[in-house]
Amino acid sequence: MKAPKSMLFVCTGNVFRSVAAQQCFKKYLSDNSIAGWDVGSAGITATPQSIDPRVLETLQELGVDATGHMQRKLTRELLDSYDIVVGMAENHIEFMKSEFNYTHAVLFNDLAQGELTSIWDIEDEIRDYQTNRRAVEEKIERTVRDIHDKTPQVFENASERFYLFSDFVNGKVTHRNGYPFITLCETPHAIAFMSIDIPYKEDGHILVIPKKRYVDLFEIPDEVLCDILSAIKRVGNALIADHDGYNVLLNNGRDAGQYMMHAHFHVIPRRLGDGIRIEFWKHPKISREEFIKLNEKLKKQIDRENTA
Repeated sequence: MKAPKSMLFVCTGNVFRSVAAQQCFKKYLSDNSIAGWDVGSAGITATPQSIDPRVLETLQELGVDATGHMQRKLTRELLDSYDIVVGMAENHIEFMKSEFNYTHAVLFNDLAQGELTSIWDIEDEIRDYQTNRRAVEEKIERTVRDIHDKTPQVFENASERFYLFSDFVNGKVTHRNGYPFITLCETPHAIAFMSIDIPYKEDGHILVIPKKRYVDLFEIPDEVLCDILSAIKRVGNALIADHDGYNVLLNNGRDAGQYMMHAHFHVIPRRLGDGIRIEFWKHPKISREEFIKLNEKLKKQIDRENTA
């Protein structure tokens, strides 16, 4: 039976960074008596090799025994068996996109501190790593301890970004600031509730979510999506009584600013002159020919998707 919550750490060889992240995360769960998690690791190449003794020693100093670790090579099946996939560096994220068309992985440092930065491998930082053993050991110890120190925040942010909405659906009664969670409306597949992030000069910011966790719009079945839209319409009809209008927004994917990895629609009540700035962009000059060419490109992409 699959654990309620699961996380996979991915690096290159599965003998250094992802191992440290996996073992430190498991230790954090154990130390805090947190159950219900399946935590694993894998490498994008996982060429057979032993864990460097300094990795094991540093983990041991931190109270972690990783001597029984077995390398695993990353597969699409492995990716699909975990809710949260964490790349230790940007090249791991890119590999998962290009090799497996997997777009939901997040960076370790993004989960830890909201930074799109990599935790580098030994050879990325030390050019003479084959002959400079002292520098290698210092790099290993520094990296393992850095991963260990960031683990509590990784847990907190992963729990919020991937599971907070599911926790609400399953009975969690408070927001992270202690305010009560209140369901505004419910349909067979969706619920609506007020976010604690309320725009200045307005009186609400409502989120409509599917009860089951889907990461993005692409994953949501049509039946569920229709039900979500029905809930949005109910909320919108109520808002119109006291407002000039409302915005319906979806941040779909990391590049579009998606933070919570549970697809959700924002319904924001509006009044003329409320000062809320939703989205602004520059308007480049485009010729008639470029306009037609861009339309043709988009139409081909959409037609190809519809026949896939």
